[in-house]
Amino acid sequence: MRLVLVLIFLNIFSCAHAEFLPKGFAAKFEQEYVSILKGTSKKGNGSIDYKYPSNIRFETLKPSPVIFVSNGVTTWYYRAPFIEGEKGEVTESPAKESSSSYVKFFDTLNNGLISNSFYEVKNEGKGIHTLSFKDKAAKELGIKEAHITFKKENSKDFSDIAQMDLLFSDGKKSTLRFSELKINPNFDAQKFIFVAPTGTKKTN
Repeated sequence: MRLVLVLIFLNIFSCAHAEFLPKGFAAKFEQEYVSILKGTSKKGNGSIDYKYPSNIRFETLKPSPVIFVSNGVTTWYYRAPFIEGEKGEVTESPAKESSSSYVKFFDTLNNGLISNSFYEVKNEGKGIHTLSFKDKAAKELGIKEAHITFKKENSKDFSDIAQMDLLFSDGKKSTLRFSELKINPNFDAQKFIFVAPTGTKKTN
């Protein structure tokens, strides 16, 4: 009987553990990127599509058009031409060598909004949860801390996220404010494969 109760508890714990991160999401975002050491900041906007595990399409429209795509096997980093008529540039590389901090961060959120082997979670109140990454995870992700702010104070629903603040190990901070957030959209099979425009310059 005791064994049955333990198994039931573990099953409930496992479900709660994994429910926070959906299988995928799509959203528009506004981003503010701050260098704490230099005191400078940049603002931009774009869109993000993510599917667990390790599939991401991160497109920045402003201040300059940039597309980062990864499907867990290959990554593409595309910079559109600054002047019409010039060539854009794309870098293609194995995902294990060049996955971004963002895709690693979202993959790690599959551990749930509870303390685990990767990070400690603290409820700061007012809908804010702080994730403090442990040394090994912080080194791998390049992220020391994350603050997830929900629209509703008592919410822990991913679809209710208002913004995320990521504090990187190099002293930079990125704030992502989401809008038009969609949970588990039906992504096209080609969403996480990048096909460069004709004439694009390939770089190493």
